[in-house]
Amino acid sequence: MVALVLSFFLCAGVSGSPARMRFSSYSGEYGGNSGDYFDQSSNQLDGPITALKIRANDSYIISLQVRYGDSWSNTEGSAVGNPSGAELFLGEGFVQVTGRFGSYVEYLAFRTNLGRLVAFGPSAGSGMTFNAEPLFSNAVLRYVSGRSGSLVNALGFHWDQDQFTETGNQSSFSTHPPQITPT
Repeated sequence: MVALVLSFFLCAGVSGSPARMRFSSYSGEYGGNSGDYFDQSSNQLDGPITALKIRANDSYIISLQVRYGDSWSNTEGSAVGNPSGAELFLGEGFVQVTGRFGSYVEYLAFRTNLGRLVAFGPSAGSGMTFNAEPLFSNAVLRYVSGRSGSLVNALGFHWDQDQFTETGNQSSFSTHPPQITPT
């Protein structure tokens, strides 16, 4: 009987271990239904998100490319035009994405755990707005998925813990973030 009780507590201790708990969540998919589906889940094996390259015109987000560790993902959308970029500092990760969409993604703004903001696309438009945040305060953006063709049709955001990102979130979680100005 003692062995049975002891084995129960050992199993409970292992399964309830904080090292085994997951803090993943998903936000999206924001945008239209056309375009080809893409999923960058395997890219996160190259490391945490370290940079973005985004092309935008006066109406839409044309393309998105994400650097995971030292490796760039495929360009989703069209590679026409010059991209704007954002590079993250060591220990920095994205903790919020706000934007606007209709049939295509029109605008994206990323907030980091260090309180920095980077925005892409026109700040005004007719699409619906969205606010994407992880369900857990110690999670960051780990990878993106969505739909793309000649433009970025839709995006989804996948959040989880990252061992390389500082756990302190200096950005405030809010359903009404401060106004973000395009870069």
